[in-house]
Amino acid sequence: IVDSTALPEQAVRDILASAFQSAGQRCSALRVLYVQKDVEKKMVEMLKGAMEALNVGNPWAISTDVGPVIDDEAQASISDYCKKKGLEGRLIARIEAPATGRFVAPHVFRVKGIEEMEREVFGPVLHVATFDADEIDQVIAAINRKGYGLTFGLHTRIEGRVQHFVDGIHAGNIYVNRNQIGAVVGSQPFGGEGLSGTGPKAGGPHYLRRFRKGPEAATEVADGHKVTATELADNLPDPTLGGWSTRPDRVAILRKHLRGKGAAAIAAAASLDFGQVDLPGPTGEANTLSLAPRGRVLCLGPDAETLLAQTIQALAAGNAVLAVAPGAPAALSALTGKGLPLAAIDGRPDPVEARSLRVDVVAFSGTPEAARIVRKVIADRAGPIVPLVSEVLNPAAYAHERAVCVDTTAAGGNASLLAAA
Repeated sequence: IVDSTALPEQAVRDILASAFQSAGQRCSALRVLYVQKDVEKKMVEMLKGAMEALNVGNPWAISTDVGPVIDDEAQASISDYCKKKGLEGRLIARIEAPATGRFVAPHVFRVKGIEEMEREVFGPVLHVATFDADEIDQVIAAINRKGYGLTFGLHTRIEGRVQHFVDGIHAGNIYVNRNQIGAVVGSQPFGGEGLSGTGPKAGGPHYLRRFRKGPEAATEVADGHKVTATELADNLPDPTLGGWSTRPDRVAILRKHLRGKGAAAIAAAASLDFGQVDLPGPTGEANTLSLAPRGRVLCLGPDAETLLAQTIQALAAGNAVLAVAPGAPAALSALTGKGLPLAAIDGRPDPVEARSLRVDVVAFSGTPEAARIVRKVIADRAGPIVPLVSEVLNPAAYAHERAVCVDTTAAGGNASLLAAA
C-alpha cells in the first residue's frame, strides 16, 4: 500500500524490486499494489517510466534485471493470463521481452481490489488498485478476507498509520518503506498466517524447537459421552470477549485465579514476551517480532492436568478456549465463570462431528493412536492448516509470530503535519 505521504521515488524503487525481481517468482513477491487516489497519476507515470529502464534477458548478464520463468508450463500459463487481462482492457504498462527463451514480459494491470484476484500469478505480473484516504480500513478488511497472509508492504511517512496497519493486517511479515522480498534469517523471521502459514517462522527464535520431539503426555482418553457438533459450536467462545486478546496482564490474571495451580504452565507462558522484541539488523533498519493470538483453540487434554496446562497457555496467548474432555468443568473450575473467553464441556468430541468446528489450533496429548485420529480429522478439513499442539508445555505454539521491518532511513522527514491536514 502506498499512501499520499510516501516518497514516490523510494516507493517505485521498492515496487519494481518486489514485483519483478527474480521474474516475480518469489512467494513473497508483490502481487497487488494499492495506491491512494490523490497520488495515483504521478505514481503510475513514474512506475511506467521506471519499467522502461528494466532489462529483460539472460540472468548471467549483470545488466539483466528480469530473467526467465522456471519452465514452459509457467511461461504459457502466465502469458495466457496476460493476454486475457489485456483483452479486458486492464493493461496499464508492459515492456518487451526476448522472443526466444522462457521469458514473460513484465505487465501491470488495473483491478478494483484484491478481491478480484482468483489465484496467485507466479510471475512478473503486478495488479494496481486505488483507494480514497477514508477507505483504509476497508482495504485492510479486504486483504484479511482473502485469507492469505505472507508478506505485506507499506509506504507512508505517518507513524500512526504504520501502527494502524501493523495492528490490523493479518500477515506474518510486514515491511515498511522498503521492498517486501529478501527476508534475512534472524532479522526478519519468515513465515505467514492463515492460508499462507504452517508453523513457526523460519529463522526465528522459536524455530529450532520445531526440529525436536518434546515430551508428550500420551494419556489414554477416558470414557465420556460424545459431544455433538451443535454442542461444540454453541459453546465456542468469542475471542474478542472482554478485550482479552489485547490485555497486557493476561498471565497475571490467570495466576490470580489459579492460586498456585498449573504452576509449570504459568511459568512457561510467563517466559514469553508477547510484546515487540527487537531483533538484530543493519544500521537504518528496525526489526521487531511480536506474538499475536491465533484465535480459537480446542483443548482436548485428555487428562485433567494436561487440559489445565493447555488452557493456561492458550489463554495466556490471548486466545479463546473450548476445552472438551471427561471431567473438563471440574479440571478448569478455577478459571470458568471469571469472565474469560473459556468454555468447558464434559465429554469427548466425536471426530466426525468435530470436523466442521471452526478453530485455529487443536491441543491434544493423547496416545499415538488417538493422536493419529485427531491429525486425520484436522487434515480432512478445508481452509487453513490447523496446527496440532502435542507437547504439554509449548506456549509459543498458541500464538502467531509477526515480524515487522522498517527502513528508518526512508522517512523523508516528519509528515505529522500532513496527517493533521
